Amino acid sequence: MQQHHKLLLPGIIVALAIAAAPFASAQSSGNFASAITTTQCEINTVGGTPNAGALSGGAPHQVLDTTIKTPNSQFTTLLITPSLVTGLFTNTAVTQDMQSSAVSAAVKVSVTLDGNPVAPATTGAPSIIYDQRFQQLSTNVFDQILTCNALNNCSIDLVESTLAAHSFNFVAPNVGGGTHELKVQWTFECTDNAGALADCTAVYTANTAGACAGPGSVTVTQTKAFTQSGGVTIGP
Repeated sequence: MQQHHKLLLPGIIVALAIAAAPFASAQSSGNFASAITTTQCEINTVGGTPNAGALSGGAPHQVLDTTIKTPNSQFTTLLITPSLVTGLFTNTAVTQDMQSSAVSAAVKVSVTLDGNPVAPATTGAPSIIYDQRFQQLSTNVFDQILTCNALNNCSIDLVESTLAAHSFNFVAPNVGGGTHELKVQWTFECTDNAGALADCTAVYTANTAGACAGPGSVTVTQTKAFTQSGGVTIGP
């Protein structure tokens, strides 16, 4: 049986209660701690319904906000690994009046230590894409369909939903001794037919996009770099 320290975040049934203690006491190389959210995203798989493909469930955006105490020694490195199930929803519909439609949805994860992004994230690009989809539907058939044109009821609708699990390593080298604030967050980002940012949907109607996240976990391992030069190379 797997055992995890659990934290409690507002608004969901999530693990967050005891995880701060292992972080706070992390003093030696090789220490490990984790936080887990158990709330799951789900897809409505009943076809032909108004909410076919709709996403439900999932956890809130903030995963972890706590402090970590590290020893006062050189080359102490934190390996931070957020793992997350992500869900994406896209619905593109075309009609006689709008014969092309495009939307996109994405789930992005950011990790900061003492307010600074953790590599490979940067100040200019503070989030890492865990999942992203662009969907476009175009047609030129309406002019050829005389019957439905006359009735003005021609349409084509494409709906797609997926769930997938993702994991990514963030590395904070040479963090130095002391108490540090660690924050892990995820955000949803959607665009409309014009490519402009739009609110991710909660109603799953035509020409909308949405996203979901959960369950997930964040693990942190405190370790030492392999070499005297620091052992971590960060480049463009």
